[in-house]
Amino acid sequence: MLFYVFFWKDNMKKTALKDDLSGNLKMYYAAIGIIILGYIFLSIGTADSFTSITLGPIIIVLGYLVAVPFALLSGVLKKEDSKTSEGSNKS
Repeated sequence: MLFYVFFWKDNMKKTALKDDLSGNLKMYYAAIGIIILGYIFLSIGTADSFTSITLGPIIIVLGYLVAVPFALLSGVLKKEDSKTSEGSNKS
């Protein structure tokens, strides 16, 4: 019986970890999609066009400087929020 309780708690932790990682992976895929979209805009049109000179680089920079760090920090921010909400519920 004691083994079952410890095994069950350990299983619950693993499933919670999998849920957090799947959310992060979705954010990573979105960030990679934004970056690929920027490279596609770079290749569209001539060398003087608005998409290849202005729009493509802006989207790439936003992908690297906003979307990727957000994907990295989204799991950390969710964990901190859940810890603070658990602490306030126990009080």
